Amino acid sequence: MRMRSLLLPGPAALIALVLAARLGMSPLKNFDLFFHLAGGRFVLEHGFSRVDPFSVTGTAGWVPHEWGFGVLCVMLLRWLGAAGPALLVAALVSANLLLLWKALGRAASGHRGLLALAALGAILVVHAPTWPQERPYHVGHLLFTVAVLCVQSWRAGNDRVLWVFPFLGVAWANLHGSWLLGPALLGSTAVGAALDSPGPESRRRAVRALAFCVAAFLGAGLGPDGPNIYLYPLHHSLLPSTQTIVEWRPIDLNAGSSWAYLALAGAPLFAVGAASKRSVASLLPAAVLGVAAIKVQRHAPFAAVLLALVLLEHAAAARTVTGTPGPLRRFWSRLDDAVARWSAGARGGLWPALLLVMLTAVHALHPTPVEQGVRRSTIPLTALATLRTLPPGKVLNGFVIGGPISYFAGPDYKVFIDSRNDPFPMSVHEDHDKLLWGEPGWEEVLTRYDPDYLLWEEENPGNILLDRLRARGGWRELSRDSGYVLWVRERSQATGRP
Repeated sequence: MRMRSLLLPGPAALIALVLAARLGMSPLKNFDLFFHLAGGRFVLEHGFSRVDPFSVTGTAGWVPHEWGFGVLCVMLLRWLGAAGPALLVAALVSANLLLLWKALGRAASGHRGLLALAALGAILVVHAPTWPQERPYHVGHLLFTVAVLCVQSWRAGNDRVLWVFPFLGVAWANLHGSWLLGPALLGSTAVGAALDSPGPESRRRAVRALAFCVAAFLGAGLGPDGPNIYLYPLHHSLLPSTQTIVEWRPIDLNAGSSWAYLALAGAPLFAVGAASKRSVASLLPAAVLGVAAIKVQRHAPFAAVLLALVLLEHAAAARTVTGTPGPLRRFWSRLDDAVARWSAGARGGLWPALLLVMLTAVHALHPTPVEQGVRRSTIPLTALATLRTLPPGKVLNGFVIGGPISYFAGPDYKVFIDSRNDPFPMSVHEDHDKLLWGEPGWEEVLTRYDPDYLLWEEENPGNILLDRLRARGGWRELSRDSGYVLWVRERSQATGRP
């Protein structure tokens, strides 16, 4: 019976299997991945530096707070070729999905029926826009789910699980910028638990949990950025340039994922209102993060998890659809019980794990070079290869292509800007917009930066700068690839530069 349970895939395992196959065999395509790769390679070869090694405009200093992800991806590239980062994302997403299903089961008191399956589906819709992107927030999503499971275990009476949080704080802060959510989740849950059960024993446990919350927070400082990391989340969120990034804006009602999030935010209101007893321990962190996610959509995947847990915890008692005709109620109940039995009798997480192991073995034996594993319609590899053959110099480039330049050409080719965002003062972002849109002052920006090369997107609005530079003259085209052009500056012989 146990063997049959291990071999039979449950709902989450089936979804994880599909995602593992799709993501694990996907070509590399996200622009941000390449500045993580460039940063990870630089750390491995030169160590950490407070001075930005990839630009001359990044005067705010390099803060490699997600250096661990970059280093890990570089090591996987060396072992597995281009498939390394893709398989890492597949493993992170699949593991997170399976752990989420476990957390939902605990919140529903073990009954993972239709409501639990619907909650999981809504969470996945909220997470779905992140899946095609090879970025470190997959690590953040997984570690947040680990923190949720630890908090659930603590609420069930296991105080020893608190020792996980200091180590979690150290690892998380060096992998993804969402590390502050770990201590915040534990601290707010501890306060809520003390309010749920007033008494000396409850207060003692809450104080102990708060102490580990502080330890997890302090542990984040054990990294290359030291104590500066404590203020980094606040500093980054307040940067004017951060407000221009899509994922840091309020939720977009044109996106299906936003409506799934709003459904998750609204559904618990009915469950909490009908519940005979309300849990502040689950409501407090969900309410705070849930409101924050409406203001900043980047938080939505984390908040969606907490909202789903609140829904299942407060809806646990009644497993019928109230107010519906008898036959429909019986049909719902039977279907709900069937899904719950399937979920309880299936432990098939083995299958996505086996698939990932097989894919890893294949790529370990036959690694694919990075250039062959990149989506060529997205990344202008020919132009980047041409740039690498030219003398080192300064490159005038758009926001997203900076990372690929730093990785494929190297740090000797100084980018104007890239999507790391925080190393660049707001004045550089404003200068970028002047160049992009042809705003007054764009010529002064060009003169001040004095680039040797230009790697620029052809499509509107990129054509604005290209048309103006053609009219001025002094540039020669070397390559045209994947919607980008590479131009070299024609200088006089006396300068000794390109």
